[in-house]
Amino acid sequence: MTAFETLLKLLEFSLDTDKMQLPAFIGDISESEWAEIVRIAKNNSVASLLFETFDLIETVPETSRNEVEKYSRMIALNSYRLLNVDLWLDKILNKAGIPFCIMKGIAAAADFPVPELRKSGDIDILITNPADIERAVVEIEKIGFRKDNDQHSLHHVSMSGFNGLEIEVHTMLAEPFDNNRINTYIDSLVTECGRHTIRKVIMGAEVPVLEDAYHAYELLLHMLQHFLRAGFGIRLLCDWVVLWNRGLSEEDGKTYMHLVNESGIKGFSDMITRTCIKYLGLKREKVLWMAPFDNGRTREELEKETESFMEELMDAEEFGKAKGRMVALRGNGIFDYIREFHHQMHLNFPKAGKCFLLWPVLWTITLVRFLRNNRKVRGVSSKELFSSAGKRGKLVKGLNLFK
Repeated sequence: MTAFETLLKLLEFSLDTDKMQLPAFIGDISESEWAEIVRIAKNNSVASLLFETFDLIETVPETSRNEVEKYSRMIALNSYRLLNVDLWLDKILNKAGIPFCIMKGIAAAADFPVPELRKSGDIDILITNPADIERAVVEIEKIGFRKDNDQHSLHHVSMSGFNGLEIEVHTMLAEPFDNNRINTYIDSLVTECGRHTIRKVIMGAEVPVLEDAYHAYELLLHMLQHFLRAGFGIRLLCDWVVLWNRGLSEEDGKTYMHLVNESGIKGFSDMITRTCIKYLGLKREKVLWMAPFDNGRTREELEKETESFMEELMDAEEFGKAKGRMVALRGNGIFDYIREFHHQMHLNFPKAGKCFLLWPVLWTITLVRFLRNNRKVRGVSSKELFSSAGKRGKLVKGLNLFK
């Protein structure tokens, strides 16, 4: 068993709120293997989820135990720092009459055995009336945050505050995909999210979050968005496991399936769910209403596809930080490369891209930027990146996205 496979088993135990007994192989892990497990866990930002499990394992070396404890304390401290900002946002935006909800972050942490140990990097909020975006930014500036000089997104405003804290103020559930139909559909859901926002007590504080069905859908979109970019690691799968294992109502299940089917992303939802069942302890009986999971493929084909998907996540580490990665294509043919390149041009030049006469110039600028970033930022060859994108494109093709 590899260190990564062992980590998955440890996470499966850690995420289970009905823990029975530790996996039998624990006593056979060497000191060097424990060190490798901790290294991989930190690269995927899940080391803090092992904190309580390590307390139950006497054979964990002191160095590995101390490393996880130190990391976990840092994560817990940051969780409360972010919670404090969440409460500020709730106070000032409510006072200004600006409806919003918190996405991911503390909303996802709520389902973990110890919410404080779920790592959150920044705060994402959704302004459910997009016309309020500028007013929201002004209000947030009053508590010490400022708009970043460089804004790299079309549908959220990045803001930074003291001690490196960051807030992303969204007006959409996800950045645009290369499909106008799903973009229009997601856009239509923003105001609906306002009608499906609830107040929930998490980590001892009451905050506005999405109802379960919309929260699950938003988590799925978040994973899909990162998967189609540089990828994501296993941390987001942990969010999926604890959410569904908690158990959702039949009504929430039907609403979630409606959102997924309308978006044409059930194939991706099935892939995530099958992977979590196989590797991280998601209980099949909790998601039977999602069936069928096969999409017309044989059991052998599904097994191979699920294994390939987990290998992809293993290679990606957290949010595709591993070198040699770029966007995933919806296939691996020449037209798939062209479609994605054209999509990236529109993302980089949303206004100028509306004029087709400018496309040749914008394509050239996009290509120059891409080649420059490969060399100076990523430090890898373009050949390596295209090879990675093509390989991941085979996975994406089997998901039948947006159909």
